[in-house]
Amino acid sequence: MARPQSHRALACLSLLILLLLPGATAASYSSLCRSPAPAPDLPRDHYRSRITRRALPQISTGHFSGERNLHFAPDQSGIPRSFSFYTRRSARTTDPAVLHLSATLTLLGTHWRRYDRLYSVSFDLEGYYSTATSPAELCMVGSGSYAREDGFGVVVLPDVMLRLHVPHPSNLTHPFVTGRLEGAEFGVVTLVAYANGDYEFGDTASCTAPPGPVRDAPQVRHVKFLRHRVKALLRGSYSVEYGLGGHAASGFPLQPRHQRMYFNQVRCTRNATRLRAYMVFETDNTSAVRRYNYTVQLPDGLSVGDEALVAEGVWNQSRREFCLRACRVVRSGPSRADLAVRECGIGVSIWFPTVWSVRDRSVVAGMIWNTSRTSNSDTGKTSGVISLSRTGSYSDYISYIKYNYTRVEEAKKHYIPKPVLSNEKKGRFPGNYSYQDFAFGFYRKKHGFYGYASPVTIGSALVQGDRLMADAAFYGNWTSEMKKHWLMNVSYDLQFHVPYLNSSADISHRMFRKKPISAEGVYDTTTGSMVMVACQAVENNGSSDCEILVTAQFAPLDAEATERVMGTISSLRKQSDPLFFEAQDFYAEGMYMVHIAVENSRMDMERIMLVISMTLSCVFTALQLRHVRKHPEALQATSITMLAVLAVGYAVPLVLNLEAMLTDDSRDNNKHFVRLTSAGSLELNEFMLRFSTMLAFVLQLRFLQLALSRRHTGRRRQTSRGLVIRPREEHALDMPAAVPPRRRPGYAGLVLDGFLLPQVVWNAFAGSKVRALSPWFYAGGSAVRAAPHVYDVFRRHNYVPSWAASYVYASPRDDLFGVAWDVAVPCGAALLAALLFLQQRLGGAFLCCVGSRRPGEYEMASTVSS
Repeated sequence: MARPQSHRALACLSLLILLLLPGATAASYSSLCRSPAPAPDLPRDHYRSRITRRALPQISTGHFSGERNLHFAPDQSGIPRSFSFYTRRSARTTDPAVLHLSATLTLLGTHWRRYDRLYSVSFDLEGYYSTATSPAELCMVGSGSYAREDGFGVVVLPDVMLRLHVPHPSNLTHPFVTGRLEGAEFGVVTLVAYANGDYEFGDTASCTAPPGPVRDAPQVRHVKFLRHRVKALLRGSYSVEYGLGGHAASGFPLQPRHQRMYFNQVRCTRNATRLRAYMVFETDNTSAVRRYNYTVQLPDGLSVGDEALVAEGVWNQSRREFCLRACRVVRSGPSRADLAVRECGIGVSIWFPTVWSVRDRSVVAGMIWNTSRTSNSDTGKTSGVISLSRTGSYSDYISYIKYNYTRVEEAKKHYIPKPVLSNEKKGRFPGNYSYQDFAFGFYRKKHGFYGYASPVTIGSALVQGDRLMADAAFYGNWTSEMKKHWLMNVSYDLQFHVPYLNSSADISHRMFRKKPISAEGVYDTTTGSMVMVACQAVENNGSSDCEILVTAQFAPLDAEATERVMGTISSLRKQSDPLFFEAQDFYAEGMYMVHIAVENSRMDMERIMLVISMTLSCVFTALQLRHVRKHPEALQATSITMLAVLAVGYAVPLVLNLEAMLTDDSRDNNKHFVRLTSAGSLELNEFMLRFSTMLAFVLQLRFLQLALSRRHTGRRRQTSRGLVIRPREEHALDMPAAVPPRRRPGYAGLVLDGFLLPQVVWNAFAGSKVRALSPWFYAGGSAVRAAPHVYDVFRRHNYVPSWAASYVYASPRDDLFGVAWDVAVPCGAALLAALLFLQQRLGGAFLCCVGSRRPGEYEMASTVSS
């Protein structure tokens, strides 16, 4: 999905293309724009005041519809269509009400052939903006361009005219900027945007009260917490519920067919006491979520839905809510962008509940009603009322919320106490370590759905919301409450996802396609058992099924089973009841936080050991280079195969991790080379982990280059003396050999473990007594290769293997590990190092029956022909 940065980058690129284009023939202003009338620019020294940004028409993101031959995807597919208008230059004219402007208009969407990419068309325009009329009028002419599909060159769109009508100031009945973009190449494009800049609030002091009681819980006491947070609090997808069994009162402007609503645009004054908004309703759930997700990533984007309202209002301190007056937005023409405001007899009330229960956990709640019809005289019930609610959390607001348990006693009736575990097992169930142990993703045993269970409260601690606040609430309340009660009150939210549902699906399967489940009950800290009574909305009119039982059994913290939670969701109703469903068993996999902490500690240790081992390899190779500098004859006696194997061994992890090293990730842990976390663990990013390996690789290449150069120089010197060098068996061992294909990664590590073997064999055949390798190099290198196996023994005895463990050091992907290999590899490495030590002092063939030769001795053959 696109990010706002992508939009700015595309706009800049489009502007650059326009600036680099050769002068395109464009029609004159007077031939396309009849008004406003052009006026001469004033000299700069005649400017009486600076032109403020608020005085200029600025549109961050609007919506466009229509066009042909511009290759945009259909209006309701891909990323929603949007446009932006930015003034590049402004000048006052001899007419005080007219400004001379240069601007860029950019159309943004997806290409009709590529729905996964942003596509833009930009226009370079010049014209005049007049505030003498109401609404203000803008007319500009110019040319546009877009990139060709083949990527070579651009397509120029000459003789383009833009006309906008800008409310000045905007108000409830005139909240939109509307206009048209015309060109011979693409026809007419209709434009609409929610007006920025000055706004004139109407008389909202007489905002009517909502019909009947709207809430039972006390609300926030003041508006201070709302300042600078209103947008974040209101933005989100709201569920919509209709009164009177889903049938709206006659004459109510919105029909009961919408399932979701969201605030697409929100503007408020600095003190957050006045608010105006654009509210969009969607019929299809998927469409609503899709459009809301786009709106989140494209801030202030205008979405054109099936139904919409524009509203304005004030914060009512006595009722502690936003009281809004709203008007219906209707389509005024054939285009989706042709919008007009009608029917303003609509009331909207928005408040922020501070007491949650199993039936209501709304972060934001509200009502919409027809102010002309508030009650049904026949039934005495409220009619034409729409209820709004948005669940979730917001860190700055969550501290105001208190939870009221109402179904705990009923849940206890279904709880069957289990035998208390022995003293050795007490406290080994989730609870002591982290509240996050109570959250889990679950799966249906017979397939069909999956979901996520997140705790809302544990005891008196509210743990839904910001992690730091949840940690503080948990640690501040859990320990003290656990000492007093072994049966703790808990509440949960259970979200379901059913990937596929056909017409023959059973009723229990269909049940989980509906709204989330809210549950509360008790958790036994001594046995890990949980029993909760739950509620689920079953109709679109606010009714709920609260006869649902949720049971769960947590595994002990020291259990080795992969299933962390086993549970059941069942109905408490009789089998003949229409809302009855068959019991659904589920399970959850994963690790407890205490295990995750242990895993993190182990991986921190492995990161440090990896860096230390590679650093030691660098030191040992540097000492070897120093050794060959003092003893040049050592280079010719060094096995090329050994050096090639070592170089390849260093290169493989670098190649495999090259992308991770070079990727500019935005995550915080990759912005720093070394970071100490809040938990006290050391984190190294991928570049820092592999830097020592890279340095070891470079040093090893230098060693290999020196050896090859020395070998080539020595042979050329022998040939120049009229001799042919016929080294015995040298070609079989010392030529750089390709690494054989790996059947499994561990074998490559085994080859590296025996890196001294080519040198030992070469010494044996050549009978060399030259001290080719420094003790630091062969003894230290053997220790570095044996260290992972020694650590593997320690790891197996001190860490419980995880079902999804990952390794940084001593990874089974890089070498062969196990009881046998952990003994054989260190012993083999030590044996090769000992043999090499003896060869370099007693001669390479001291264990063989081959006669000893002097170092560097060759058989000579005359080159004189007969």
